[in-house]
Amino acid sequence: MKPLLIAALWLPLLAGAAEHRVIIDAMQFSPQVVELKPGDTIVWENRDMFVHNVTGAAAGVGSGDLAPGKTWRYVVRAGASFDYLCTLHPVMKGRVNVTGPPPKRTPSR
Repeated sequence: MKPLLIAALWLPLLAGAAEHRVIIDAMQFSPQVVELKPGDTIVWENRDMFVHNVTGAAAGVGSGDLAPGKTWRYVVRAGASFDYLCTLHPVMKGRVNVTGPPPKRTPSR
């Protein structure tokens, strides 16, 4: 791997941002509530046999349809807590709680 690519892959970890996973399976989001900080990334992974989506209309968040086996990534902004659901199966609901300050950035040299 090229050094620049390696640095790009590690930069979010060094900057304090974290990655969180939400698994879609058995017609539910798990975990149902995710606590994160601004700059963190959520990855929704559809392990169910049905197509699902992640829609937080009030926050302007939308994954589009996620076929089985597909994922969708979203980087959380400051103060952007929101509820979401699968519009194809409205009984499937979740919440993203954003707390704390954005991650500290390491100065460039």
